[in-house]
Amino acid sequence: MSSLTYIPIENERVIAQHQEYILTNYRLIQFDRGSRTSVSIPLHIIKEYKLTPNSAMFKVTNGIVNVVGAMPKREELRGALGLREFASLTVGGQRKLCEVSGVPFVHPDHPYNQWISVGYHRPFSQHFYRTFAWLKDEEVFTYFPDSFILTNYRLYQFDGKTRKLFIFPLYMIETFEARQNQLKVKATSGKFDIRGKVPRQDHLITVWQQRAWSHLPHEHLDWLVRPINYVVPHHPLSQYAISETSSVRTTHTVTETSHEIESKAGNGGAGTVFVKPVIKNRCDNCGAPMSWEDIDWVGPDQYKCPSCRTPHRVEYTRM
Repeated sequence: MSSLTYIPIENERVIAQHQEYILTNYRLIQFDRGSRTSVSIPLHIIKEYKLTPNSAMFKVTNGIVNVVGAMPKREELRGALGLREFASLTVGGQRKLCEVSGVPFVHPDHPYNQWISVGYHRPFSQHFYRTFAWLKDEEVFTYFPDSFILTNYRLYQFDGKTRKLFIFPLYMIETFEARQNQLKVKATSGKFDIRGKVPRQDHLITVWQQRAWSHLPHEHLDWLVRPINYVVPHHPLSQYAISETSSVRTTHTVTETSHEIESKAGNGGAGTVFVKPVIKNRCDNCGAPMSWEDIDWVGPDQYKCPSCRTPHRVEYTRM
């Protein structure tokens, strides 16, 4: 039997209620049969969701939340999200809402934070979400229970042959080939042959070609392989002075999807991908000639003109 606890914050009101859920203008409180816990999800952190009568997947700012149980009706959730009353919450209001919900408060100025870990997760996924830091704008692209989590920044992979866990930052990967239950990776740190359930080749190509990590500061790339208990003392979030009364602008629009984020794994789009880096012949700003010998590297995918110091981004073409 479910047991929901609801302690409203200022200006919060109930929109819909059921034995297993309470939907308000600020959050969804849901009994999750998978973990047998009460899960509270602030509406302002939801970016995308997939809803069925007996389960739901919420893609939020800092991860995903899976819940199993009697879910709100589609029109109820759409109505609560459509009201957007949560958009009027100040930083202090959002922080309080996240605290009573038991989830991390993430501000747009934070370069990292904790992954959200409420709801139902297998031990493999739970270990990743609780051990490593979430980096700004990182999203889970796809995953397979107990085998891998692929984000737009890295691949967290279990090797069924050696029984070891690997983290592959995507910026370090040079070539890869995924076929059925085998993944071959050539990275700047060496060559790897992974056995077991692995990401599909076309999924790897998609996130690798997006090169989302190119927006990360160079000094933050190391955080992709560091546990969060290493990151926090070296870069405490307390150094970011944020007024509790300031407003927070929500830039994303919540969308309902039929896309399945849990991968079925396989050999979709099989084949090895080879690429070569390309730089501009002349600077876009001053027109000075540029060569591999003269440019100054300022990141894994960025270089500066030797004459005017204008930054440029490396382009990659498939061979």
